Parts: sequence; structure tokens; C-alpha cells
Amino acid sequence: MIHFKDISKTFASKEGAIKAIDHLSLSIHQNEIFGIIGESGAGKSTLLRFINALETPDEGMVEVNGVNVQSLNKKELRQFKKKIGMIFQQFNLLGNKTVEENILLPLELHDYTDALDIQRVLEFVGLTDHKDRYPSELSGGQKQRVGIARGLITRPNILLCDEPTSALDENTKREITNLLARASTEFDVTILIVTHELDVVKRLCERVAILEQGKLVEVVDVQHCESKESLNVSYSELAREVLVNGQ
Repeated sequence: MIHFKDISKTFASKEGAIKAIDHLSLSIHQNEIFGIIGESGAGKSTLLRFINALETPDEGMVEVNGVNVQSLNKKELRQFKKKIGMIFQQFNLLGNKTVEENILLPLELHDYTDALDIQRVLEFVGLTDHKDRYPSELSGGQKQRVGIARGLITRPNILLCDEPTSALDENTKREITNLLARASTEFDVTILIVTHELDVVKRLCERVAILEQGKLVEVVDVQHCESKESLNVSYSELAREVLVNGQ
């Protein structure tokens, strides 16, 4: 479904050129929950942003459902992006809008002919009784539920999640990962999750790509590991220090 074909990306900085992604090739299956992990600066978010064309590779090709994303014109790109939802680390809710209004915001910005019903989405994320509340009245977990509902209401084919649990406590983190797992099944959506939290990967993902300095170290089949703990020995020394020890 999603194919990165020998892609590279370099950014300019005060220290000189930084190779964010270095000749990376990777395929993600339809309806898969796929994780992308690595230390800060490994290229995780850049890889995610290639999919919805917020970043464009300098070399190589990004292909989604047989479409070369770089080949799309502005009109085609607008239609393409409508089938991709996004969930953010810091929720990105508008404080002057209610829960319901925040969820409906994408439908105000674009015309969607097959959007989900607001009541169905509210019920799915467990916020029916909170629809008239404002973000300041919500807990962190409730705010992320709003973010998930907003990402789902357009009925996307792909849901991109950038560190969706890093601002949450352990119990809430588990609730959100369970909700994302249910969303994958109920709404027939492919989920990509960027995270530095190994426990989230073990609990949620089917496969995970390990990045280091813009390179793909390996892809681990999480579901078929004899023990989820065996993931730990697959990392390079640097990735193990960052991801296992949390440093």
C-alpha cells in the first residue's frame, strides 16, 4: 500500500547539511498497524511527513496505493490528502471550540462526501457526554480522544500518528493504544505510529521499522516474536540505550 523507494532527504542547518533520510526503502501493508521508532533525529517524523506530502524527498519515490505522490498536481494533491488523517503529540485542539466543533473542523475546511456521523465517532471515542465541553475542561487522555475522533471522521484510508501517547500517563497510554487498535479494525484504516516508546510498539504494532541517523536498521515482525522482549536484542547499541533505557 505504502512504498518508500530508495528515498533520501537532506536539510540545511547552521552546522551544515543534515541527512534526515538516507537511501531508505520500506513497504507498509494495507490495514497494518506499523511502528516507526528511533532516537530523536533518526528521521521518524520526516518519514511520516513524506506520506501526506508535507515533506518531499530529494531522491527516490513515495508511492501510496499505486500513486507516485511527487507526481500529483495541486488539485490532485488536495484530493489525495483528504484520505489521510493525522494525530498529534500535543493534540492541536482549538481552545475556543467545543469537543464536537473540534472533531467537525476538517469537514468545515474541505468537502467530504463519505464522512462518518459525528454521533458514531463520539460514541467510539467515549466522549458523547463531553461534546459541549472545551479543551481546557478535558484531561490529556480526553484531548487525545478528540484528536483521534477528528482524525477518523473523514473516514481516511491512512491514519498518521506522531508520538500520540508521549504526553500521557501509563494507564491513559494503554487506553489510547487500545482505541487505536480498535479503530484499525472498525474503520478499516492503515495506521502508522511514530514513537520512542517501546511498550507502545509491543502492545500495538504488527511490524516496526527501526531508524538510526536516517537509515533503516531493520524491520521487526512484532506479532511473531516468540517473546516481545526479544525485540530488545535486535537494536543497535545506540537504539537500545535510547529506546529501552529511555535515555
